[in-house]
Amino acid sequence: MIVGARPLVRMAPEAAEAIRIEAARAYPAEGCGALLGPAEAAVSEIVPLANAEASMPRTRFTVSPLDYIAAEDRADARGLKLLGFWHSHPDHPARPSPTDRAYAWPGLLTLVIGVERGDPGEMTAWDVPGHEEPFRQLDLEIAPRRDSEIALQKEPT
Repeated sequence: MIVGARPLVRMAPEAAEAIRIEAARAYPAEGCGALLGPAEAAVSEIVPLANAEASMPRTRFTVSPLDYIAAEDRADARGLKLLGFWHSHPDHPARPSPTDRAYAWPGLLTLVIGVERGDPGEMTAWDVPGHEEPFRQLDLEIAPRRDSEIALQKEPT
């Protein structure tokens, strides 16, 4: 779906609120997690992940290989896809850094949330169209799914 000239990412309000909570909880370090959804650019839920960055957790995040595999397994078990990852920028804008670009993979969404003095703020969505391409900003819409679209998945009881 296109709004203007940029592709659109739709996110369920519950997923956006979970990111805000986790980003505030992680402050002053970067928080991070996986973005899951039923289809490309349709984020229905998130999985909070531990920031495994040992040397610079305030300015970088690392997802451990085991957490990555666990996020993929959770998505598969729920009939969803691993769409990408979110992370916070403590006391910095919600714009990807050169380090973010160095570690971004084409085909996966990157969502960045700014956290100013512990207060979550703006969220932005990005992708990398190709291996040598810079980040491309995407439009981000936080809205519930309509009945005619993909329904939110709920945690099994």
